[in-house]
Amino acid sequence: MKGLQWSERQRWWMLAGAWALLLVLGVGGFVQQSRDLDLGFGFLDHLYLTLQLAALDYKGASNAVNWRLEVARFAAPGIAAGTILQSASVVFREQFTRWRSRRSNGHTLVCGLSPAGTRLVEALAASGRKVVALTPEPNTPGEATVKRLGVPVVIGDPTDLDTLALVRAERAARVVAVTDHDATNVAIAATVSQLARPAGAAPLRCAVRLLDGELAHLLRSTELGRAGGVRLEFFNVHERAAHALLTTHPLTGGPDAGEPHLMVLGLGQLGRNLTIAAAQQWADEDRGPLAITLVDRHAAGHLHALQMRHPALRTRLAARCIPLDVSVPTEAGVEQFERVLAEHPPTLVVAAFEDEAAGWTSGLFVRRRVTRPVDVVVRTSSDGGFGKHLQGALGDRGAFGRIVTFPFLERACTTDLIEGGVREQLARSLHADHVHRIDAAGTGSRATLHRDWEELTEAERESSRAAADGVVARLDAIGARLVPLATWDLEREVFTPDEIEQLAAAEHARWKAEREAAGWTYGETRDDATRRNPLLVDWDALADDARAYNREAAAALPALLARAGFDVTR
Repeated sequence: MKGLQWSERQRWWMLAGAWALLLVLGVGGFVQQSRDLDLGFGFLDHLYLTLQLAALDYKGASNAVNWRLEVARFAAPGIAAGTILQSASVVFREQFTRWRSRRSNGHTLVCGLSPAGTRLVEALAASGRKVVALTPEPNTPGEATVKRLGVPVVIGDPTDLDTLALVRAERAARVVAVTDHDATNVAIAATVSQLARPAGAAPLRCAVRLLDGELAHLLRSTELGRAGGVRLEFFNVHERAAHALLTTHPLTGGPDAGEPHLMVLGLGQLGRNLTIAAAQQWADEDRGPLAITLVDRHAAGHLHALQMRHPALRTRLAARCIPLDVSVPTEAGVEQFERVLAEHPPTLVVAAFEDEAAGWTSGLFVRRRVTRPVDVVVRTSSDGGFGKHLQGALGDRGAFGRIVTFPFLERACTTDLIEGGVREQLARSLHADHVHRIDAAGTGSRATLHRDWEELTEAERESSRAAADGVVARLDAIGARLVPLATWDLEREVFTPDEIEQLAAAEHARWKAEREAAGWTYGETRDDATRRNPLLVDWDALADDARAYNREAAAALPALLARAGFDVTR
């Protein structure tokens, strides 16, 4: 039915057409009546009588009512009522939207209708989530897009506590701060932290977008262990896009692709994140360094900056830098670029420029000069427009490969973007590790949670999230802390046997306290109906197999943290 709905502009045009038709019918009808009865009325008299029809005030003669007057006098009140209702919808639209927002509960509040925010609202609405949008700037392109989806849009300052209360942020399931300014997003998170959650409600999850990818990576270590009713999660759209691109276009390529060689054109945020993501992915292959060519006018400088923040890049990448500005190329830069294409053809090329025209220009240049088929991936703003036209002409694989688009926002701004915080990733990993150990050792008394993450209840997921939060406290107890992963060396021994014992005992104590707070008590056999569990004893009284299970989970913690991008340091 959504395709049959009229837009506001169309409704006004429809009403204007109805009024024009009414005037034609009314004036024509009164003219004919005047002639039939020889009344001698002029044009203005006929026009005045027609306008009176809208107020149900028919002033014409009771006889000689022709078909035009019959239609006009019955249609006029309906057209007038429609005009009043349409006008009222415009005048009171904001009040109605605010009324709808005040009735929201368990919704996702998206603060900011930037291009990324608008795309995120579209993804959330498509997944069936209840969404409310809050934007400080009226009449933005994103506002019109979101309204067409039926999502209420409230105009107001998202850093103001009263405004957040107006859209019932304290009763939301999640708040997403996704404006185009880091300072504003952090200010929104600070204001959200002041909200008072209803008694017994799960902590409010607040996802904060940071345009600075390195800052987002550094702040993620603060997500765990945060007390209070608000859980902060930091994300970067470019980082997410880089991983999505490598998922769609893997480094290994096809069976005849040869040894992987990645070429990145443009080292903006996407290009830099792609370089890091490719190195991390390649490190899991346990092979030699990944061959990569970086093309940018400051390619060497960008590489050195990345190596300072991620020392593992020095050993994980065999990098070649070409100082080439595609907008104003030098002869030497072009010569070096063509030599690399001829002597060491890439297996995957990514044109990561923010300027879509520059991406297509460089992509076409590469496609004409490679000596073997290769996919050239061009970053675009969307699936349509100029990119769709060119891909339609160049997307078929030929002698020199193909050019394919990578619609940046569509691939990056999905629901997974705000579901992938460190706490959530680690909670999922802890649960997956739990299920894996049950499969390896037999079901036993812990088989109740032997289900996929999506099949768990929210209370069961909260238990895994609480375990993730407890990681910081347990590490702190042995003099360790979380830092962003830099070495990617997962083979080293991180914990001593005594530390593993201490970590295992601390996690069991945390789990025991959580179960007891939920009303569980000790019982010789597990009974979910009466909430009895034989594991609700102190560590020293725990069975040997249960203690071994906890020790194995503690020893596996560094690998779980590494998958979330963190390392353990003293």
